[in-house]
Amino acid sequence: MTKKILKIAGIALLVLAVFYVGLVIMVKSLGQGAATTHSISYNIAAEESGVAGALSLMSPSAMSNVVFKGEVAQDMASSAGASGSAVANSGATAEKKVIRTGSLSLKVEKTESAAEAIANIAKINQGEVANSNFYESSRGVKAGSITVRVPFNHFTAAFTAIKKVATQVLSESTNAQDITAEYIDLEACLKNKRAEEASFLALLNRSGKMEEILAVTKELAAVRGEIEQLEGQQRYLDSQTDMSTITANISEDVTIAPAADDWRPWQVVKNSVKQLLVNGQNFVDGLIGFLVVVLPALIVYALVIWLLYYLGKKAYRRFIKK
Repeated sequence: MTKKILKIAGIALLVLAVFYVGLVIMVKSLGQGAATTHSISYNIAAEESGVAGALSLMSPSAMSNVVFKGEVAQDMASSAGASGSAVANSGATAEKKVIRTGSLSLKVEKTESAAEAIANIAKINQGEVANSNFYESSRGVKAGSITVRVPFNHFTAAFTAIKKVATQVLSESTNAQDITAEYIDLEACLKNKRAEEASFLALLNRSGKMEEILAVTKELAAVRGEIEQLEGQQRYLDSQTDMSTITANISEDVTIAPAADDWRPWQVVKNSVKQLLVNGQNFVDGLIGFLVVVLPALIVYALVIWLLYYLGKKAYRRFIKK
C-alpha cells in the first residue's frame, strides 16, 4: 500500500514538473513575440512620421486637392531629408557675415581736392563712389559729404587713408553688425523652399486629373514667388557684407577772404546814406511829437505850479500880517 502511494505521488510530481517547464517555455515565446510586434510598430511609426514631415512642406490647399500616392510621398520625404542634411552642413561651414560701416567728419584745405583724393582712395582699394553732395556754405567756402563703398577686406586700409586727407579729424566712428545667424536662417529657408519646388515639379510631371494639375501649378507658382523674394533678400545681404560703406563729411578750414571778394565800398556808402535818412526821419518824428504832445503838457504843468505858488504866497502874506 505504501509503495502504491509513493508511486502515485512520484507520477504527480513528474506531471507538475512537465507542466511547469511547458508554462515557462510558453511565457518566453509570448515575450519575444510582443517585443517583435513592438519593434515592427515602432519602425512603421517612424516611416509614417518621416513621410508626414515631408508632406508638411505642402500648403493645406494642395493637400486637399491632390491625392498623393505612396511612391510620391516617399520621393518628397527623400527630398526633404536631403535638404535637411544640406542645411545642417551649410550651417556648420557657413562663412561669417558682417556689415561694416564707418563715418568721418573732416576739416580740409580744399573740398574739391579732398573729394577727388577720397575717390582715388576708393578706386585704389577696388571700390567706388556711391554718392556725393557738396554746397557753398558761405562765399567761396564749400562743404558737403561723400560716400564710398570698398570691399570688406579693404575697409581698414581705406578708412585710414581717408583720414590722412584731412588737416583735422573732428570725429570718427566704425560699426560692425554680425548677421551670420540671420543669413544662415535665410539660406535654410531658401533650401527648404527649393526642395518643396522640386517636389511640386515631380508631381506635375506625373499624369493626373486636370484639377490636380491646376492645383499643383498654383502651389508651384506661389513657392516660386517665395523663392524669388528670399533670393532677393540674400543678394541684398551679400551686397551689404561684401562691400563696406564709409561716409566722410567735409568742410573747409576758415581763411581770410580777399578784399576784392568781400569789400564793397559803394554798398557801404548806400547803407550809410540810408541810415542817415532814417536817423533824420526819427529826429523829425521826435520833434513833432515833442511840439504836439510834450510841450503843451509842460505848459499846463507850469501854469498849475505857478498858480499853486501864487495862492500859497498870498495866503502866507495874509497870515503874517495878522
